[in-house]
Amino acid sequence: MEISPAELAADLRRLRRGRGVQAVRLGDEVGPALRALCGVEETDPHAAVREKVRATLRDSSEGLPFDLRAVFVGALALDVDVAGKFLGDRERSLADEFHRDVRTIRRRVEEAIDLFAENAVARSGPPPGGEDGDWHVERLEALVRLDVPEPECVERRTIVAEGDIGDHVRVAATPPALGPAGDGADLRAVSLFGAEVIGEQRVRDGRLLLDLRLPQPLSAGQRHECGLVVRACGAGGIRSHYLYRPERRCESFELRVRFPVEHVPTSVSLVRGAADHPEVVGDEVAVDAVHEVRVTFADLRSGFAYGIRWRPVARGA
Repeated sequence: MEISPAELAADLRRLRRGRGVQAVRLGDEVGPALRALCGVEETDPHAAVREKVRATLRDSSEGLPFDLRAVFVGALALDVDVAGKFLGDRERSLADEFHRDVRTIRRRVEEAIDLFAENAVARSGPPPGGEDGDWHVERLEALVRLDVPEPECVERRTIVAEGDIGDHVRVAATPPALGPAGDGADLRAVSLFGAEVIGEQRVRDGRLLLDLRLPQPLSAGQRHECGLVVRACGAGGIRSHYLYRPERRCESFELRVRFPVEHVPTSVSLVRGAADHPEVVGDEVAVDAVHEVRVTFADLRSGFAYGIRWRPVARGA
């Protein structure tokens, strides 16, 4: 579904009423533009709708100026500590926090909603040169190598066209390392086979959005396989987690992480949960004799995170 900033802003203004994202039966309050942005399905229960909406709005709000982000998060009740508060209560709390009157806060909220809608629609638009139509990921294999001077993630992705999608798609890649200041390192995305990288965009949550040109347009039912490598150059340190956040339905995901022999983590745990609040689930995952961890996931849903967290060994230990 193609959405406009005006449609999305209208849905956000409707959502902020009452208890905001904390509303009971939230799925009944989420409009079509917001559903499209957050990947909400008709069959999603209300709890799943809440997690998807919260995750998407919090992640995307990172692009707002600090003061506008604060009133946006507060007005929509994206933080659980405002559960039970109605819009008027949240506005008065924001007025006290920023030492402004409620009318000023309301104007700031309006400004934040409009700016958020403009930014979100721009980021979710089709890639240059073609329509990013209906397709999903049949299988994603990711090999994360942390045992090399420039940490890298090698991805092998099989996509399936659900309609005629042309010869352009947009995918998201997660960097394998941190920059010297703790942010994402200088990233370089290179096509290995099956596609050409024609554009890239860094988003605030650290991922890299890549616009790919395929060898030929895909028709409904056709499959295509392509490979990419994302290298982190000048990294300041490896992450303590690797999470895949699918923006489209993904049937299966296999993750393999190879650790440096001198820094094998003391423990590794499976992660599955909402993108902004992933949860450790299940038992710890064993690191094998060649310093690797391999995990698999099935039936992945957009708005959720899948992968592993680990407890790094202290350097010099």
